Amino acid sequence: MARTAPWSATERAEIPANGASMSPRHRRALTLSIGLAALLYLAFVLLADRAAVLAALRRVGSPVLTAIFALSLLNYLLRFWRWRGYIAAFGHVLPWRRHFLYYLAGFTLTVTPGKAGEAVRSLYLRGHGVSYAQSLAALFAERLLDVLAMSLLALLILLVRPDYAWLVAIAWASVLMLGWLVTRPWLPDRLRGWGNGHRYGHPLDRLARLLDAAAVLLRPGYFLFGLGLGVLSWGLEGFSLYLIARAIGVELSLAAGIGIYAIAVLAGALSFLPGGLGGTEAVMGGLLVAFGADGAVAVAITLLCRIATLWFAVVLGGVAVAMLSLDGQRTDDLGKD
Repeated sequence: MARTAPWSATERAEIPANGASMSPRHRRALTLSIGLAALLYLAFVLLADRAAVLAALRRVGSPVLTAIFALSLLNYLLRFWRWRGYIAAFGHVLPWRRHFLYYLAGFTLTVTPGKAGEAVRSLYLRGHGVSYAQSLAALFAERLLDVLAMSLLALLILLVRPDYAWLVAIAWASVLMLGWLVTRPWLPDRLRGWGNGHRYGHPLDRLARLLDAAAVLLRPGYFLFGLGLGVLSWGLEGFSLYLIARAIGVELSLAAGIGIYAIAVLAGALSFLPGGLGGTEAVMGGLLVAFGADGAVAVAITLLCRIATLWFAVVLGGVAVAMLSLDGQRTDDLGKD
């Protein structure tokens, strides 16, 4: 198994060696992202009529609120099952509780620029013998299959709006091109060749090593396992959107709800913004309006859906980081005794 080069001195300095907490740089980035998101959501509410948005939100009862957060938690559990299988494919089996905390910890930095979330999870796993190449390859395979799963789910919108075929076609063309490219066995060697003597040789070599490791997870068995769990887990998030819309009073079919959610998340991913902030919300709100919701109701549905499917993950990630930090402190204290 190919091993990646060590992390740079800058990367190593940005995250504590024990991986127990965020670095000051990442903490500032997270705070800034949350602040910008809050301003973005406030602007949505003010532009759409604050009273109408709040009135729409009040129509969502406790049973629906409980259901949508439970569906998000089930989504994380299913994706963790897939992640644990990927790490096991490299010959590493960790205690499930601690491994689950490592997995959740990566969500804390979902809405920050760069690859901070990846770095946190990789550093936790490094202490258990999982190389950076292996953990980043698992993350790469997970992201690739999530995009493929979302693209499949986006097809559901065609059951109720065939005129949106062009939108789904763009998403599928992008995904298929990316999927075809990264699964080519010749690509790692080609990247190394391009990097020889080039100023970007080191990043290209690291990417080649990541693809070498990811090849294990892109074999048919692992590929179908990961894609199936991806469709199921992300379909649950789309089901949450459907439940919220129905609770507020929008007559939305299940296929439309899941399709809208999938297209919106794909749009956010293609925007390359942290957590898809802005792009996902704009597309989701626009599609809801196209399906009969007025502006204020579309904003209310979008905000509640994003709280349950994005910000809930960030909060859980923060709790996981805190628990791991406390465990690390207890371990240090015992070592001193």
